Amino acid sequence: MARDSGVTVLRDAEGTAHHAVLPWDQFEALVHAAKANGAEAVSREAAFPVHVRRAIEEGAHPVRAWREYRNHSQAQLAALVGISRAYLAQIEGGERTGTLEVTARIARTLNCSIEQVMAYVEDFAGMIAALAAMPSKVKDIVALVPPDAWAHKPSNGSFSVLEHICHLRDIDDDGYRIRVERILTEEQPTLPDIDGDALARERDYQSQDLEEALASFTATRWQIAARLAKLTPEQRCRTGLMAGTRRITVEELVDAMKAHDSAHLDELSELYEELKLTFGKTG
Repeated sequence: MARDSGVTVLRDAEGTAHHAVLPWDQFEALVHAAKANGAEAVSREAAFPVHVRRAIEEGAHPVRAWREYRNHSQAQLAALVGISRAYLAQIEGGERTGTLEVTARIARTLNCSIEQVMAYVEDFAGMIAALAAMPSKVKDIVALVPPDAWAHKPSNGSFSVLEHICHLRDIDDDGYRIRVERILTEEQPTLPDIDGDALARERDYQSQDLEEALASFTATRWQIAARLAKLTPEQRCRTGLMAGTRRITVEELVDAMKAHDSAHLDELSELYEELKLTFGKTG
């Protein structure tokens, strides 16, 4: 038996230490230190690697920062994830956010969490600018598709190019425009959901004029963007009840608009690739 700094060490006949007896306050201090060190280790492990963090701080998109950290080229990562290199380039360039499924596949491939490959939230002005740019992005895609393919339904049964444009127009006009205005002028208004598929059937989107629909969508979207651009920080925090249950702020509504835009850009891009195979060279 030996004693050192208040700690009693119990040894066997050969002198090998087997147990230690120490004052309770020292025991508690050791437990606290062990927990703190363990938490710090976990935190370090979960944090961004230095090279990734530095690249993001210098302006790189998180996907690009992680891709380069894992030594993948754009072409290699796109092939592993199962998307086109152009799609990946648009994500890294901030032009598209990518669907949740695609983001999850990217994260798995890069061996990191979904949160770690998602871009930081833009400031409100940047989000408004992105919303205002949506009509021109849609117009660019439409310009690549011949008019006789505008009403072509994709193999998965989802919207045609024409239906996408009509849907965007009506969701903006009957949905987002009214929701924004009601949140800003009423106290906790109830905001009903809109069934986009039902609207497509009821309004017979396939028989409508695409150019007129696109012009109407553009006008409404710019009207919404102009209204949002004038809001004060307090107004951006005003809330309504989506479907009468979920509280949503103006800022969250704007975020939902951007996610909705991104989903349709993804679908339109996929449809364009299918149309190239069905109708031959387009654009």
